[in-house]
Amino acid sequence: MKRNAVGAVGAQGAQAFGSFFLQILVVRSLGLDGLGTFSILYGVMVLVAGILTGFVGDSLVVLERRERTVRSALQQYAIGLSLIAGIVAAIVMIPTGLITPHQALWFGIAVGLFGLEELMRRLLMANVLFWRVAAIDLSAFLGSLAVVGIGVLRHRIDLDLFLMAIAVGQVVAILLGIVLLPRAERFVVGFVRGDYRLVAAYGVWRSAQQFLRPGLLTVVRALVTVFVGLAATGLLETARVYVAPAMLVISGLTSFLFVSYARNKAAGVTSQLRRADRSVGILLGTTTLMSVVFLVALPFVGPLLFGTTPQLLAVIGWLAYAASVSAVTPYGALAAVGGRQALVFAIRVSDTLLSAIAVLVILALGVQPSFAPVALSVGSIAGGLAIRAFILRPEARREQAIR
Repeated sequence: MKRNAVGAVGAQGAQAFGSFFLQILVVRSLGLDGLGTFSILYGVMVLVAGILTGFVGDSLVVLERRERTVRSALQQYAIGLSLIAGIVAAIVMIPTGLITPHQALWFGIAVGLFGLEELMRRLLMANVLFWRVAAIDLSAFLGSLAVVGIGVLRHRIDLDLFLMAIAVGQVVAILLGIVLLPRAERFVVGFVRGDYRLVAAYGVWRSAQQFLRPGLLTVVRALVTVFVGLAATGLLETARVYVAPAMLVISGLTSFLFVSYARNKAAGVTSQLRRADRSVGILLGTTTLMSVVFLVALPFVGPLLFGTTPQLLAVIGWLAYAASVSAVTPYGALAAVGGRQALVFAIRVSDTLLSAIAVLVILALGVQPSFAPVALSVGSIAGGLAIRAFILRPEARREQAIR
């Protein structure tokens, strides 16, 4: 279990390292305005990947994915939703003026491939092969880096190049993922009428929930851009990228916990809740220790990475947000595995709206954007406590009464 947990963190770390390095290249090559634009586009990719992960990825973990009708539905949903997401994302972005039609074409391709690669990661995770997930994430980074390197040699460094690099990297990762899949998973069933309703009944709530956090961050970026400007968004992003290792540890362990809860449902809610409590404590303690390290290293590492020191208040805010995420995700994962995904979604919608309204209010009042992550953490903590109090504790009490 410890080896798998470390592998989960390693897998998330490999993916985060790739995005982190790309964003460093963007800010060095295109400046803060370029990073602001890229962060919005990359946020949309993460948002789409989250929706596909919830609808298809979580469904293949929890449902019986080797049943032909279930697998057929999963395959068709994966391809169809990725294609639709890429087309819609490209069309929606053109009127915003952030990107040109040519860039929108590459952006749409990157969005679709980003979603498919995320599903390949999820299939490997479902088989508890987290180190292989790290391998395909590393291959995606190397593929992207190769494209950027070619662009540098040709003296062409622009947003088009980075979107193209992401698309090529995802193709490399998907192909390697197919090779690394276990033989039992490396098959495709006929595209016959699948059990669409079964997959949708579970996946629609999980995809909606997966949409919330990246969607909230995208809204925050948009609000900061509207109220203050792209440069302010870029400054806020430098602080977020700086503390990204804290978030990747939380995300990696949460992915491991979700798979573990799904594979051990027979243990019962009471036992699993105790484990979730311990996980929250470990995550909070780990985040606190990392926060101290990040704050001490900020004056030295910040200028080295970004050419400027990220704002201290923004760094503290994102660290607080990371701690708040660690207080909600284990409880949300456990409740979703237990079939309460609809109620989890309702609670998460409430805390997300609370966070978005808080950010809107502080920006409208002229408060500097550095305080936005702190506002986000309030709603996140409230959501985690609500899931534990109103879903998991009553389930545990009912289980104990039956016994």
